[in-house]
Amino acid sequence: MKKKRFLIWLFAVILLGAIVIGGCSQPQTTPSAPSTEGQTETKEPAKTVQPVELNFATWHHPTYPLNTGVWEPFIKDVEEKTEGRVKIYFHPGSVLVKGDETYDAVKTGTIDMGFTLQSYTTGVFPLTSILEFPFMFTSSKQVCLTVAELLKTNEAFQKEYGEVIPVWVGATDTSMMIATKKVNKVEDFKGLRIRTPGIIQNDVCNVLEIVPVSMPYAEVYDAIQRGVVDGTFGPQCSILEHNFHEVAKELLHFELYVTPLFVSMNKNSWNKISPEDQATIQELMDQLPEKIGNQYDTRVEADKKIWVENGLIENSLPEEEMQKIHTMLEPLIDKWLSDMEAKGIPGREVYEEIKRLAEKYK
Repeated sequence: MKKKRFLIWLFAVILLGAIVIGGCSQPQTTPSAPSTEGQTETKEPAKTVQPVELNFATWHHPTYPLNTGVWEPFIKDVEEKTEGRVKIYFHPGSVLVKGDETYDAVKTGTIDMGFTLQSYTTGVFPLTSILEFPFMFTSSKQVCLTVAELLKTNEAFQKEYGEVIPVWVGATDTSMMIATKKVNKVEDFKGLRIRTPGIIQNDVCNVLEIVPVSMPYAEVYDAIQRGVVDGTFGPQCSILEHNFHEVAKELLHFELYVTPLFVSMNKNSWNKISPEDQATIQELMDQLPEKIGNQYDTRVEADKKIWVENGLIENSLPEEEMQKIHTMLEPLIDKWLSDMEAKGIPGREVYEEIKRLAEKYK
């Protein structure tokens, strides 16, 4: 009997414990998804577009007027107009590449953009050399606008720049001769030792019986001072830049030639830019011929006041003397063009087109 009561008591204790444990435990439920009521679909953060970054090299010193007056504003406009999608970093003073190595550096992609002379790459720009023919132009703006149209319309001329993107092609202001001796007539040229920039000018000197002397422009000041040369041909804008007014006082306005220059861009670098931004930059590039032409021509006008203050004596040859020179040089021009034609280069066609456009923009 006692054993029976003990078993009943033990069963009751076990049952009560089970009830207590069950009441304390929490039911196992699946968590509900958070409410999306009143919320829009979550978007991924926008990806940051990396700008196209280009390096632009020139040998000119940082404060050179073309740098401060044209290229720095152009670079700023490119960044602003493309809303920062294209950034150009300017490197003046030959810090990236020398002037005579610039074209090859652009072509191979060593640099993205560069300013240089066509004459540094012998044989690559034969049609461009026509711009250097005697007495073709009277101002930088005239030649810059002429070349701009030629690049748009003449396939042979375009082909010379086919391995790069021609950002701008043009030339300096017209040349002068600054010397220690006065020239009033053709005969006065005979025997003068004059520094010349290239083959075309050497040929002209030979016809005029000038002794052509080749040397870097940076050495001309000292050469005049020591009497090694009597003077130099060069763009008018270079007189004050190189202080020639300190060692030579006779300035002959002799628009013998202009000095072709250009800025090019690597093709792969250009292709990194979106078509929309290319179109924007092209609009800015189309403004460069007039801007750069005005830059050179305006600078010369400003320099003339300083020439007077420094005692430069300006002179021009009489019309009859100039006519003699034109007559003397006609066979030379015909020879240059014949040499081009013999090589399969359409020199006469381009020469006539340049003359037509030069008259249009005179």
